[in-house]
Amino acid sequence: MRPVILISAGLALLAAPLPAQGAGDDGAFQARIFGHGLGKAKGYACFKRIYTADHLKSHPQQNVRTMLLLVTGAGAVEAETETRYTAGIGVTFRKVGARFETYGDCPSLKVAAQLGEGDKDALACSIDCDGGHIGVRLKDGKTVLVSIPDGARITEAGKDDEEGSDARKRFGADDKLFRLDRTGLADCLPLAGEDDDKAALKRGP
Repeated sequence: MRPVILISAGLALLAAPLPAQGAGDDGAFQARIFGHGLGKAKGYACFKRIYTADHLKSHPQQNVRTMLLLVTGAGAVEAETETRYTAGIGVTFRKVGARFETYGDCPSLKVAAQLGEGDKDALACSIDCDGGHIGVRLKDGKTVLVSIPDGARITEAGKDDEEGSDARKRFGADDKLFRLDRTGLADCLPLAGEDDDKAALKRGP
């Protein structure tokens, strides 16, 4: 049901100076988020945030209580000529015990630039069947900004589908932009759907 996603805790990977980036420079972006360029091997990055009770009290229109992000990159293989990325998000909400998930496909930065979407530090991802859009922007070596401007179609973890548009309404008026911090790849295991992705996340960077 799900594509797969995310990355590692290697915070030192951004210590070395990087070449200047231009729009559509996937190689430089991959070095920043995955720690290496993508050949035939996949790249993974993982980020998360657990919002404190004080934060939620001061943001009464935010319903998201926790968020987990897995970004996966796959290099061009066989007939494909462009790198592709996937962004998977797991969320929990106030007063709801269940965890929900959604996944978006993201074109290469080169293709996104040609379409006028994203930029040198950001992925522009679409959820199937008009399920919404996810933006993933690198803020620095340890942090990403995740934008979900119009909510997102979500599925309760472990189930095939959810109550359609009603589930999208779980996102509140203040659930538009989230700052997440880099964490270990194993934290993103709940978002991995394929055995090879699970094995890669367990191995780490």
